[in-house]
Amino acid sequence: MEPATVEISFSPEVFVAMRMIGLEGEDLAREMKRVMAVDLFKRGLLSIGKAAELAEMCLADFMDLLVRNEVAVVKYTLEDFRQDMEALEGLDQ
Repeated sequence: MEPATVEISFSPEVFVAMRMIGLEGEDLAREMKRVMAVDLFKRGLLSIGKAAELAEMCLADFMDLLVRNEVAVVKYTLEDFRQDMEALEGLDQ
């Protein structure tokens, strides 16, 4: 399957600002993919594997990127904890 191409337009001022911080060409494309992957994973719209694929990173590097962006790699809720505790208590019997 052929890769899909997405075109994004920026105002000249924003484009200049991005160039000033070194984001242009392939660096800009790479950063946009990574930002999108982190956001889509954070919102639960992509699995961690698909988000890593979008970011063009191996899973371990993508997980590190999530940690650096303060995004939980694994969601472990209070309800998950309660269920685990019930299961452990059941083992004692």
